[in-house]
Amino acid sequence: MKYLAYSLSIAIILFVSACGKENLQSKTNLKEVPGTNPKQNTSLTGKWKVVGNMVSSGGPMYFIPASGKDHVDFNTDKSMDGSAFPDFKFYTLKDSVTIKIAKEDTAIYQNYRYTINGDSLSMSPAGPTFCIEGCVIKLVKE
Repeated sequence: MKYLAYSLSIAIILFVSACGKENLQSKTNLKEVPGTNPKQNTSLTGKWKVVGNMVSSGGPMYFIPASGKDHVDFNTDKSMDGSAFPDFKFYTLKDSVTIKIAKEDTAIYQNYRYTINGDSLSMSPAGPTFCIEGCVIKLVKE
């Protein structure tokens, strides 16, 4: 009887966690973001325009459109410029999902988890500063 209760508990935990992941993925699907094309993959280098932010105030994430004025240029020499991250001057790809952007004094930096899907780039703070409720910056390649 103990083994049956234990197995049932594990099955319920797996079912609930799987439902939660599916729900999160559907809430942050790029098809919801205007101006994105999930069919082709793009490299990080180049000019990216901020189209909006996915935010949460404790509930599901929702999209807030941007003015379309801010952008960031990721240059091939690992420098960056633009109005989206005005104080940051350099970037480094730490791995396939993490980008580190740094100020002129490279001791001051911010990590972001990033994904590229077609001509869309999503970036979410990954330390030392985090979003408690969730936030994602959405950009499209120009």
